[in-house]
Amino acid sequence: MGDIVLLDDLTINKIAAGEVVERPANVVKELVENSADAGAKKITIEIKKGGKSLIKVSDDGKGIDFDDIPVSIERHATSKIKKIEDLENTYTMGFRGEALASISAISKMTILTKMRKNNTGAKVVVEAGNIIEANEVGISDGTTVIVENIFFNTPVRYKFLKNDSTEYRYIKELVERFCLANPEISIKLINDGKTIISTNGSGNIQDVVYLLYGKEIKENIVNVDYSEDDIKVSGVVRKLLFGKG
Repeated sequence: MGDIVLLDDLTINKIAAGEVVERPANVVKELVENSADAGAKKITIEIKKGGKSLIKVSDDGKGIDFDDIPVSIERHATSKIKKIEDLENTYTMGFRGEALASISAISKMTILTKMRKNNTGAKVVVEAGNIIEANEVGISDGTTVIVENIFFNTPVRYKFLKNDSTEYRYIKELVERFCLANPEISIKLINDGKTIISTNGSGNIQDVVYLLYGKEIKENIVNVDYSEDDIKVSGVVRKLLFGKG
């Protein structure tokens, strides 16, 4: 039996959030967070046309068991909690079990995944929420999710997307925030074939600040490390800079 289970009605009612994919950036957020929760140390995000035609997120995380994939695209299917009491001890980025279901419902989604313990991996193709292909394949450990032609079956929602450059900017800003929050993960963002962001996963947030914002910003930040009771805050803040005259 796999790790992914359908939550019971009580738990669903407690956490229901009506997750809806509004734009490509939502897809990137959910997939990247899934990669982090899977223990990935390296994540690559590739997009085309602002994510409208292609979003591809690859990681070196633990992968998904073949038997778990069909249930993983059901709403409220998750491996991160089993019952409502688990919410008190949950430290993952996601736990509602809505992401893959929401994404697969409005796109053509391909999942390529392999667990380290298995000799072969799996390829599953889902279109508008329906599995149209499921095969064992030879691939490396980890998971790649390819999302193509977002909102192809809901043209009214597609119409409300911004132009490619604006949708790309939303994704870039999201990835930058993720890099700052997870300096221990090597993250690469590729837009229309060009590498835009590439962090080294050293765990040093100052390295990430330098890469994203340049030398001047890096040289004018202060480390923050504060804790009280069960609350801990760490990171960096920028010094106040005042111009002359």
